[in-house]
Amino acid sequence: MIVKNRILILIMSSLVSLMLLFVGCSSENDATSSTDSTTSQEQGSDTNPTEEKSKSLGPGKFSETGKLAYARGWHVTVKLNDGTVIAMAGKSRGGASAWEPSGIGDSEIYDPATGKWSEAPLMRDIREIPSGNLLNDGRVIIIGGGAVRQKPQTTVEIYDPNSNSWSVAAEMTIPRWRHRSVVLNDGRVLVVAGEREDTILIPEAEVYDPETDTWSDAGSMQVKRAFHTATLLNDGRVLVVGGGGRDSKTKVVEIFDPEQNTWALGAETNLSHSAHTATLLNDGRVLITGGKGKVTKGEVYDPEADTWTDIGEMTEWRAEHAAILLADGRVLVTGGVGKVDSTDIFDPTTDTFSPGPKSLVARYAHSMTLLDDGRVLIVGGNSTDVDSGNREITTEVEIWTP
Repeated sequence: MIVKNRILILIMSSLVSLMLLFVGCSSENDATSSTDSTTSQEQGSDTNPTEEKSKSLGPGKFSETGKLAYARGWHVTVKLNDGTVIAMAGKSRGGASAWEPSGIGDSEIYDPATGKWSEAPLMRDIREIPSGNLLNDGRVIIIGGGAVRQKPQTTVEIYDPNSNSWSVAAEMTIPRWRHRSVVLNDGRVLVVAGEREDTILIPEAEVYDPETDTWSDAGSMQVKRAFHTATLLNDGRVLVVGGGGRDSKTKVVEIFDPEQNTWALGAETNLSHSAHTATLLNDGRVLITGGKGKVTKGEVYDPEADTWTDIGEMTEWRAEHAAILLADGRVLVTGGVGKVDSTDIFDPTTDTFSPGPKSLVARYAHSMTLLDDGRVLIVGGNSTDVDSGNREITTEVEIWTP
């Protein structure tokens, strides 16, 4: 009986040992699985689109690139369909007498792949403070501007990148400079206001049809203006904001409806603006920055509600500066009258400005163009030597890289 009991005890002990061994192995496997799962989640978090998207975007940096062959400010730059950028016309030197020709008819093309400029054909007319746009067929139109003795002109020219040549187009009915032009959704070009002669403002608008090479009347605004902005809205209308004369500015906003060929008043801006910028945001709103009178604040227009909203202030006041929509939806703001080498970056998700990096050159009356790879080309302008304070129209060009 004693022997049987000992045998039974031995059997029971063996069973308990086996059970403990099985439980230990299972726990180890569970722990290993848990560790593998955690590692997988951590690795996955590095490429999680949502988390990546929420990371704050950097301010970017500026670097040098090829210089212009001709100094130019108050000019036009347009990105061509092949990704290169053409710089056209503008003022070539500062301090010139109004009785001397200071505008230029030269054009040149920048290749982002090489960082160099090449000479393009000469235009027929010199043009100071013209307007220019990329047409739907890939050609480039340049309109009006000051000619010899800064006299506004009616002439228009078109650049064809396929033939690398300029041709003369039909003339406007009214001479103008310091005006604005916008390509409408149907491919026509709306030209708005400006100065007919020095300090003589005009309210008239006209439309160019590149298919028929003809101009037609587009009515008149209620307010005469120059130094204004004109922005194509997502619904096809055109928003005209601010402007005025040399020493005036307005809050009055007017909107052009191309289907009706009519103008209507919009809600007035909270601040008066002139020599400011207007940028269409990805959500359809329009950002207004700066202007004469040392304006540091920005405001945003909602076309659906016809309302303006005050937003934060920039690092300093800006006029005759430049602003551009970046590939990530933010807006880069650079330069301005005076020694302005600071920059601001507007974030539409928070409606706030944050300081960007300092540009290499303090400038105003320059241009900015978004390149296909997301970089920004900053061209010419009236620059200021930070050490000496001397102002001159510059050949300097730089690149902002995100």
